[in-house]
Amino acid sequence: MLSKQKRMDRYLKYNQFLEKKFGVESYGQKVVLILIFLFMISFITAVGILTAINIQEEIQKIKVSLKKTIEVEKRLIKKELETIENNAKIFISDYRDKNLNLDFNMLKKFHIYSIYNRVQGYTIGKKFPLSSIQLNQYSNNKYILWAEYLIINMENMYYAIIDKSALEHILSPQNFPLGSYEPVFVLQTSPKTFTSFICSHSKFDNGNFYIVGCVEKSAVINKKVISSIIGSIIVFSVFFLLSLAFYNFFFKKILLYPVNYLKKNIQYMSDKGLENVSFDLHLYGNDEFAKISQVLEITRQKILKHQRGMNLVLTTTAKMISMTRDIHNFALFTINKLDELLNADGNVLCLFSKVENQCAVLVHSERYLLNKIPLNLEKNEFRKLQQTYKDNDIIWNENKDGYTVSIKKDIDDEYSLYIVIFKRGEKLSEEELKYTDMILSHLVYNINILNLATYDPLTGLYNRRALVEYAEREVERAKRYNHEFSIILMDIDDFKGINDTYGHAIGDIILKQVAEIIKKEIRKDIDKVGRYGGEEFIVVLPETTIEDALKLAERIRKKIFEKECRIKDYKISITLSAGVAGLRIHGDTFEEILQAADLALYQAKRSGKNQVVMLGKEEISQILEEEFKSKNFLIDAIQEDRVIPYFQPIVDLNTLEVAGYEVLARIQEKDRAIPAYKFISTAIKFGIILRIDEIIQRKTIQLLSEQKEIPQMLFFNLSRPYIQDVQHISHFVELLEKNNIPKENIVLEITEEEAISEITIVKEAIRIAKSNGIRFALDDFGVGYSTFSYIKYFDIDIIKLDGCLIKNIDKDRDNQIIVGGIAHICKEKGIKLLAEMVETQEEVETLKRLGVSYAQGYIFGKPHSTFIKKINTEDL
Repeated sequence: MLSKQKRMDRYLKYNQFLEKKFGVESYGQKVVLILIFLFMISFITAVGILTAINIQEEIQKIKVSLKKTIEVEKRLIKKELETIENNAKIFISDYRDKNLNLDFNMLKKFHIYSIYNRVQGYTIGKKFPLSSIQLNQYSNNKYILWAEYLIINMENMYYAIIDKSALEHILSPQNFPLGSYEPVFVLQTSPKTFTSFICSHSKFDNGNFYIVGCVEKSAVINKKVISSIIGSIIVFSVFFLLSLAFYNFFFKKILLYPVNYLKKNIQYMSDKGLENVSFDLHLYGNDEFAKISQVLEITRQKILKHQRGMNLVLTTTAKMISMTRDIHNFALFTINKLDELLNADGNVLCLFSKVENQCAVLVHSERYLLNKIPLNLEKNEFRKLQQTYKDNDIIWNENKDGYTVSIKKDIDDEYSLYIVIFKRGEKLSEEELKYTDMILSHLVYNINILNLATYDPLTGLYNRRALVEYAEREVERAKRYNHEFSIILMDIDDFKGINDTYGHAIGDIILKQVAEIIKKEIRKDIDKVGRYGGEEFIVVLPETTIEDALKLAERIRKKIFEKECRIKDYKISITLSAGVAGLRIHGDTFEEILQAADLALYQAKRSGKNQVVMLGKEEISQILEEEFKSKNFLIDAIQEDRVIPYFQPIVDLNTLEVAGYEVLARIQEKDRAIPAYKFISTAIKFGIILRIDEIIQRKTIQLLSEQKEIPQMLFFNLSRPYIQDVQHISHFVELLEKNNIPKENIVLEITEEEAISEITIVKEAIRIAKSNGIRFALDDFGVGYSTFSYIKYFDIDIIKLDGCLIKNIDKDRDNQIIVGGIAHICKEKGIKLLAEMVETQEEVETLKRLGVSYAQGYIFGKPHSTFIKKINTEDL
C-alpha cells in the first residue's frame, strides 16, 4: 500500500512538473507534449540506430573499395617495377659490355637509385649502405622493401635499388572510387593498422611488403552523422507537421472527447446540481474514460440518494428543535418524516416510562393509521423491546406482509425510546438504518437538552434559569392583580464539610433527600422549587403572604432537622438556614426580593445557622451599608491599579516540570496581597467582577507579550457574569490575537456551580471558545451524578479534581477508586485530569499511579507575581 502511494506521489510530481515547467494545464496539451516528447525520443533513437547501421555499411563499402584499389595499385606497381627492372638490365649490359661510366642522373631518369652487384661487389650509381650479408636474408624475395627504398632482386646477383617515392603517383588516392574520403595508400613491411582508421591491405606478390590503404574513421562518421541528421530532420519535420495537422483536425477531437464530456458534465453538475446531469459514456465504450463515467454515474446516484436522505434528516432535525417544548407534536412530525424517508408503511413511537411501566407518549404515523396495521403487532414488538437488556437494540421480524424493525434507544434512568417500523417489500438498507438512527439520536438529544435546559440533572428540580424566568413572570402577574408573592432562599449548613468528610457521592444523596422534603411540603400546582446553586434551593410562592412563607420555611427547616440521614454506614445530621422575602415589603422586582432573601439567609448563617430569618428594611440597610464599604474598597483598588495577577504553577506529573499556571486575582494592600476568596463574592454581587476579570486578563496578556517563551497552559477563571454574555469571550480572543498570544495555550475554566445554573449559556461559551482554538476546563469536579453528566454534555478538555478528593488520597481507598474511575472515563473521552490542592509526596505518587496528568498545590509552589519556571523536585 505504501509503495503504491509512493508511485502515485511520483506521478503527481511529474504531472506538476509538466504544468510548472512547460505552462500546460489542459489534458490535451499534456497529451500533445508527451506525444512530442515520445516522438522525439523515438526519432533520436531511430536516427541513432540508422546512423550506426549506415556507418557500418559505409565502412564495409570503404573496405571493399580499398581492397579493389589496392589490387589495382598492385598491378600498376608490378608493371612499373618490371619496367624499371628491364631498364636496369639494359644499364647493366651497357656497363658490362661497353664499359660505360654511368652517372647517377642517368639512372635517376629511370627511377633507379643505384645498381649493386653482390658477387663482384661493385655499385652502379650511388653507393647503397646495404651489405651482401644483409641482402642475403631477402634471397627468397624478388621485391624487397627496405626503409625508403624498393629493391629488385635479379637472381640474387644484381639488385636494383629504387627510391620508394618513384611509386607515389601510383599510390595516390586518384585510383580510389570514394575519393571524397581522401584515403592514404602506403607500402610497409607489416599489415599493421590503426583503430582510428578504416584500413585494408594486401601482400605484394614475391615481395616482403604490403600495400596498405586507410581512410580516417572520424571523417566517415562525421559525414554519415551529418547526412543522417539532415535527412532525418527533413523527414521528421514533414512527418511531424502532417501528424500535427491530422491530430488538430481529426484525432484531437476523438482523443479529447471523453475528457471534455466528463469535464463538461462535472461542471454542469457543480452548477446545476446532481439531479440535472448524468454520465453515460460507458454506454458507448469500454476504455478507461468509460469506466470513470460509470463510476461517476454510480457515485452520483448514491450521493443523490444520500443527499435526499440527509435533507429529510436535516429538515426533521430543524423541525424537532423548533418543537422541543411539545414532545407529542414533534414526535408525530418525526415519525411521519421517517415514513417518507424510508418509504415505510407506517411506524409507531413510544416514549416508555420505566417508572410507570407504560408509554408516557404514544404516537402513530399517518401511514400507520391509513394502512390499518393490527394493534397486536405493535404490542408484541413493544414487549420484545421491553424485555431486551441492551440499552440500544434492533430487533428484526419477518411476517407474511413484510418486515418489522423494532428499535430501542435509552434516554436516561427514567425513559427509553421505542419505535416500530412496518415495511413491505425490501428490508431496510444499512444506509436507511443510519438515517433512522441519526433522527432518533437527535430526538433523544433534544429530549435531554429540554431536560437540561429546564431541570437540574441531580435533584430533578427546576434549575436556576428556569426558576428565575418563572419567578419574574409571577412577580409581574402579582403586581398587575395586586396579589401576594413571596420567596424562600435556603442553604444546607456546612455542606462543604459534609462533602470533605464523606465525599461528593454522599453529598449528592443528601441534596436529593433535601429536594424531596421540600417538594413534599409545597403546593404542587402553584409553588415551584429549584436548585439555585451548589447547596442552595429557592422556593417561589405565588399567592402567598410573607407570614405563610415564614411558616412554610420553618416547617421545612424542622422536617430536615428531624430527619435522620442514614447513608451506607453513616448517620448524618443535616440543618438548613433560610431567608424569606416578599413583594412590596422588600421590593417591587424579583431582583430586589431575591436580594432581601439572600441578605436574610446570610444573617441566618451569621446568627448560628439552622434558623429562618426575615429582615426588616433597617436591617437590610445596615447590611447593605457594610457591603457598600466592601464595594468601595474594590472600586478604590481598581482605580488605584492595585488589582494584579498571581500565577500558581501547574506541574506535569510524568516529568515533574512546570506545564502551565493558573491565573489568580489579588489586591495589593501595602506589603501583602489579598487573595480572591476574601473579595470575590462582593465583586460578583455588585457587578465588579467583570472589571476584575478584564484587568487580570489584560495584565496577564501584557506580561505574556513580554516573555520570550509562552507557557504551555494558562488557566483563566471565568465568573458567572462573564459567561452570561458570550461577547466577553470574543473580546478576549481579540486581545489574544492583538498581542500574538497562541490561543491554544489558553484554558478557560468554569466551576460546577456555573455549569449547573447556566447550561445553555455555558455550552455556547464553550463552542465559541473552542472554535477559536481555546481549551476549556471544568473546575471543582466531584464524583456525583450531576458532574458526570457534564462530561457527556459539555465539550471540555481538562477536568480539575476538587481538593476534597485529593486530600490524603494515598490513605483513602474510596477516593482512590473514585479518582481512578474518573481517570478511566477521561482517558476514553480524551480529557486530561488535573488535581488541585496537592500537598504531599505520597499524594503525588498516588495520583501518578491513578493516571492523573497534571497537579497543582503548595508542594509545587504557592501563587506568585511572576512565572516560576522550575520547581524544587528534591523533595518529590
